[in-house]
Formats: sequence, C-alpha cells, structure tokens
Amino acid sequence: KVMTFFALAVFVSAAGTYFTMKYFMGYFIAQPGLMWIFFIAELAIIFTSRMWSQRVPLNRFLFALFALITGITIAPLLGVIAASPGGVAIISKALFTTGLMFTATALFGWTTKIDLSGMRGFLMIGLIGMIIVGILGLFIPWGSQAEMIYSGIGVLLFAGFIVYDFQKIKHYPEDRYIDAALNLYLDLFNLFLFVLRFMSSSSRD
Repeated sequence: KVMTFFALAVFVSAAGTYFTMKYFMGYFIAQPGLMWIFFIAELAIIFTSRMWSQRVPLNRFLFALFALITGITIAPLLGVIAASPGGVAIISKALFTTGLMFTATALFGWTTKIDLSGMRGFLMIGLIGMIIVGILGLFIPWGSQAEMIYSGIGVLLFAGFIVYDFQKIKHYPEDRYIDAALNLYLDLFNLFLFVLRFMSSSSRD
C-alpha cells in the first residue's frame, strides 16, 4: 500500500511538471505571484497532514493534490535549468543519480538488521541546520563552491532519511500508510533537488 501510493505520487508529480512546462509556463512568467499561491497551498497541506492522513478518502485526495502541486512548483526551476547550456543533460543526470541513490538506500534500509532508530535525532538536527543555513543563504550570497558543499550535505542528509524511513515502514500501523508514503515522497523529492543543485553548481565551477 505504501509503495503503491508512493509510486502514484511520483507519477502525479511528473505529470504536473510535464504539463506545466509544456502548457502553463507562460502564466508563471507573466504572473510570478501565482507561484506563491502554490507554495502556500503546498505548505498548508504538509503542515496539516496529521489532521487528515488517516481520514479516507480525504487523505488520498490531499496526498495526490500535494504531489501535483509539488510537480507544478518545481517546473519553473527545471525550465530555467533546461534553458541553460547543458541544462537538459544536467537534469537527466540528476534524475538518473537520484534513482540509483534512492534504490540503493531504500534496499539498505529495508534489509539491514541494524537498528536505525537512533538516527532520528541526528537527522532532525541536520535538517534544522540545513534550513537555517538555507535561509541565511537568501541574504548572504555564496559562490558555487559553497553551494556544492551545502548541496552535498543535503544529498547525504536525505539519503539518511531514506534509509531511516524505509526501516520505519515495518513499524507503521496499517492505517498510517499515507504518512509513510508522504515521508518517502518528501525524501525522494528533496534528494532530487539537492542532487540537481549539486550538479548545477559543479557545472558552473
């Protein structure tokens, strides 16, 4: 059930990205404020997930809607990168690398006999640190080398989340399948973003 909804979310996001880039990019370029509406909706869904994650069929609808909105919001970023020299190759490499890393870390997390529950505190501290540094980066410009270091740490962090969350799936109650699928989806999405940022910054170096 978890993997079914996870795969559905990936497909819905991919479809949202494709149709946005193909048919709706002009709207976002003409009215950049539209993107903020989608960002706010995305945050509202994720921060209220504990309220709806076990309420069928609302949980399935909001989960699919979140995946669609995520696909829409990443489309402008992919469009900018694709328009740059070698951008399409960077996106392709990032997708391939993300797929390999996700598969490898997922298999390790599912099959390892090591108890990974102790990773939670370390991962959460790392995530908070990344958020703080990311916010500071909005006000303090940094070069491509600093971007590579930041992105590389992000890649390692979310690889750790994938390992942790895959082992945690075994202990989820059956009615929490949306929670588990949402965690895996966020892990994959953020891993892809950081891999993409790392490759983009390395190409500029």
